[in-house]
Amino acid sequence: MKKLNYVVALAGFFFLSACVGLSYQDQNGGAPVPKEKSIVGSVGQPTFSSLRSPINARVLDRRFITKEAMYLANEMNQSGNPFLEQALAAGLPIAEDQDFMYMTGVESYWYSRYNMSALVTESRLGVHLVYGPYVTEKALREGAGQVNRERQEYNVSNKTELIQRLIPIYLSRTGFPRHFEDASPIMLPYASGDPFYVRPLDKGFNFESTENLVRARELKKLYGDAYTPPPYGMGEGANDLWKYRINYRENFLSLRWDHDKMDTTIDTGAIGQTLMKEVLWEEYFFRASHHDGKYLGNNAEEGFRGAMLNLMSVSTMMMLKSAMVYNGSELRGFNPIGYDPAKELWYFPHQYRPRLRYIGDMPPRLEELTVKDPSSQLFDQASLLWGLAEYYYFSDPTISGNWNKVFGNNPPYDGSIMEQKYALLAHGLADMVLKNIAAMHSRDSLLVSEWQPKAKAGTKISLQDLGMAMVALANYRSRIHVDAKGQELATRLLKRQADFLVAELQYSDGSFPDGYDHETKQKLGKNHTLAAQGFAIRGLLEAYHQLKDERYLAAAKKAYRFMNEALWDNGVGIYRSEVGANKSLYTPINLGAALGAMREMILITKDVNEIQRYKRFWVQAVNSSGIQQSEYEESGEGDLYQIDADGDGIRRMEVAGGKYGIAPVYASKVEIDTPNANAKTVAEVSDSVKAR
Repeated sequence: MKKLNYVVALAGFFFLSACVGLSYQDQNGGAPVPKEKSIVGSVGQPTFSSLRSPINARVLDRRFITKEAMYLANEMNQSGNPFLEQALAAGLPIAEDQDFMYMTGVESYWYSRYNMSALVTESRLGVHLVYGPYVTEKALREGAGQVNRERQEYNVSNKTELIQRLIPIYLSRTGFPRHFEDASPIMLPYASGDPFYVRPLDKGFNFESTENLVRARELKKLYGDAYTPPPYGMGEGANDLWKYRINYRENFLSLRWDHDKMDTTIDTGAIGQTLMKEVLWEEYFFRASHHDGKYLGNNAEEGFRGAMLNLMSVSTMMMLKSAMVYNGSELRGFNPIGYDPAKELWYFPHQYRPRLRYIGDMPPRLEELTVKDPSSQLFDQASLLWGLAEYYYFSDPTISGNWNKVFGNNPPYDGSIMEQKYALLAHGLADMVLKNIAAMHSRDSLLVSEWQPKAKAGTKISLQDLGMAMVALANYRSRIHVDAKGQELATRLLKRQADFLVAELQYSDGSFPDGYDHETKQKLGKNHTLAAQGFAIRGLLEAYHQLKDERYLAAAKKAYRFMNEALWDNGVGIYRSEVGANKSLYTPINLGAALGAMREMILITKDVNEIQRYKRFWVQAVNSSGIQQSEYEESGEGDLYQIDADGDGIRRMEVAGGKYGIAPVYASKVEIDTPNANAKTVAEVSDSVKAR
């Protein structure tokens, strides 16, 4: 009966999602949307009214910091459909909880996806993959083939290879009728950017070009006269967007950001977090095939998006291997297979400085990379390890499932769209990073936050960096099973950090300091912070899942109790950013750490009271704080003529700030008043927490 209820609950959720969600495979109506009509109805969308309370919040910095935003997007992703599905499978009583189902299955899902899409396809906040090694290699081989066949000089440009060969292959294998115009898929993200739009959002509707008529014909082949949407079988009447198309959803020209306000530094942590974000969506988009297995992807659009994300991920990994490895004096390519840091040290430095060439309206071309900051930062290396291990898992040929259809030995002729060999690349790079973490960041096997070329391993240990490293080590251990030495090293490092947290760093009240100085043996930080508690809990729970040591679970529970008693502001419904804070500063980092800690604790304790706390925290800290700066139709802004159609305080992007609007991405700093600084009780939602 429990299994039946789980299936019924998921079916109900998917129905809800389909009512409010959108796809770009809409009908070719050609007529403008009537002004009195809403594109997506708000039927079934909860208001969260019982979870809201007065909140005084302000955005201090709207800038998009790639590394931080992608970390929050990754935690938000895991707090979306995966959290919902795991909670249902665990028997938690959320099958009829519309608030929980909507905030996880719809809003968390889309907020995470908005941030990824804005970064990797719309903003131009990074180096375009058309200049990357994957496309270059394909173009060179294609050109050589033409020479052999035609006996004449013939060169294939990267642009030609991407637009006329690779993208058509992806379209054919996924069944998507067309590609998006002015999309800018990237392989190396820039460090940060100003997310305000630089031109009016193109909200036109009439499409009568030859290309669109052809597209309509292809849609009819796929879906028949009714154009029934593929994901959940919803008909035309359930979602009017199937009849209309909006320019900015088809052509991303008006979604670009101001290049002059971008920090074009290439940050290794941003690469790692972005890679992880891409892979999580690749795994999701390729969970199934559609049209009786004929096409890759859950549906045509998701299949095509997944194919492009996969191309971005492989291009990123090839760039890392071919041009971004450093030995202190030169930057070059390096084969990671069999790498031994004891013989010669090669690593990925903290930051690179790109030299870009600007040619008309083409994406800036990368001509040279130099090292801007030669240090190695633990958060960067952990982020890389996290993403690389996850990509190996996605491409692992020994794991049976739908993902195997994506990879093959002879694409596209064997039906696949990517070479299987890139699993070996992910494995090799992951092993290289793991070995470097052990060799460069270890003092008595404790992982310090920074390594410098001259000073070598530092003495400071940040809980933020250590927690991220523990998550990455656990992920390596669970994802890469083919390497016994790698497994042993990851296990040893993970156990050492967890033992250190439990035996030496945790205070008697359960709290953790911000850090530790290995040289002076002193704990660091004046006031205990939300970030430190969140990352400590997150790391300890990952260690518990992998190593099954009950001490780690007990320490995590104790820290969580401290969070709830010393940091929770019951009047506002959020955690203070540090003990006693009257004004709490939120960033994507501490918000992501808090969400991750709460999510994992709920799944392991199955505490119903904590579900209530999670819901309230999510509504207040995510929806009401301003950190999510705007939103699209999918999460409630279905009426193109209203500023905030769903009344959640998050506006449509074109009216959310600035002259032309702002992208639906995370702000870098938000301040929230938390005046109830002495409160330590949350009786109505967490009596059981205090009693444990």
